[in-house]
Amino acid sequence: TSVYPRIDSAVIMLITSPCNNYALLGRKKSWPSGRYSTLAGFMEVGETLEECVMGETYEESGIIVDGSSIRFVASQPWLFPRSLMVGFHGRALPSSTSSVAEPVDDDDDDDESNNRKEGNDDGSSTSEKIAGLPKITVDPAELEDARWFRKDYVKRYGLVRGEGSSALEFVPDEMEREFHVPGPASLARLLIAKWAMDE
Repeated sequence: TSVYPRIDSAVIMLITSPCNNYALLGRKKSWPSGRYSTLAGFMEVGETLEECVMGETYEESGIIVDGSSIRFVASQPWLFPRSLMVGFHGRALPSSTSSVAEPVDDDDDDDESNNRKEGNDDGSSTSEKIAGLPKITVDPAELEDARWFRKDYVKRYGLVRGEGSSALEFVPDEMEREFHVPGPASLARLLIAKWAMDE
């Protein structure tokens, strides 16, 4: 007798700003301190993968994704309990109240810990403080927080030495409690790394 096991498809997506210099990353309350990751969600009946990317992103963050920008990147089996994660990269549409996004050059600070903690120097933004970043509206039923993270910040602090973990029991060190992304075994990290390293 042939057995065709059920597989639940889910999308996981790295959504970047219209200028591609910022990534939309969110976190759940149950995650270790400082962990931010890509958004994700399960497909519904009658939905395409691309529609799921747009729908889940809007539901969790209020960000509208440009459907024509969505590109498949990679997939990963996720055995909890029988999922297939399908990874995409897409870009957000500018919000109606924002202007064209431009890269922001911040002065380097030799004191990395201070640079990570002071105001806008933490490399993230939850609103339109930086021209062109669409406004984020977090659904508290889905996420504890979501922010736009600058590419150089993610590269410098989130991908340090390829370390990290995706485990919920992971205990972050002092720097990781400020910001870190999931570990090397995760599809989320692959999506983030390919963008941050300009691959």
